[in-house]
Amino acid sequence: MEFNVRDLDNDLCYRLLTGGVLPRPIAWVSTQSLEGVANLAPFSFFNVASVTPPVLAFSLLRRPDGSEKDTLANIRATGEFVVHVVRRTQIEAMNLSCGNYAPEVDEFDLAGLEKTLAYTVKVPVIADAAIRYECRLQQLLELGNQPGAGCLVLGEVLHVHVADALWHEGRIDGEMLDAVGKLAGDAYTFTRDSFALPRP
Repeated sequence: MEFNVRDLDNDLCYRLLTGGVLPRPIAWVSTQSLEGVANLAPFSFFNVASVTPPVLAFSLLRRPDGSEKDTLANIRATGEFVVHVVRRTQIEAMNLSCGNYAPEVDEFDLAGLEKTLAYTVKVPVIADAAIRYECRLQQLLELGNQPGAGCLVLGEVLHVHVADALWHEGRIDGEMLDAVGKLAGDAYTFTRDSFALPRP
């Protein structure tokens, strides 16, 4: 099958992109409004953008009506966010937090997650998170204002938390982390099925 992207509607374009770019890591992002309402939402358009300086990148899509998500509104207002890595044991809570809720809803409470204070930002974090990255906004790249348009968020990492049990011989133990990856539609995968291949 061949597809001319200019001829596609948003739904088919979304399915072609997310059905082939996989598995995708999930950024479980916490933010806080200026009024102090915590927000927590997962995003699967996520990756490392730079090491020097340390920068993470994730993208949020506009809602079907073209409006921005609460996560983006909070980041614009405060310039801060925290990225958590989703583990197998957190799938249900992550799924609960991804609904389209009103701005006054605290997804930590909704998903039954305990909050704690971050080290370098004013955003609350998941208390039992195995890995989290505290970030300060570096740049926003608007890719459009129509429904489905993305906004690329670049955040400089200020602090990294890694659970002691995951730190072995100077690196994160990926198998023990047992992170969740996003596939197409409602499908997910885990990261334990791995292999090593030395670079030439």
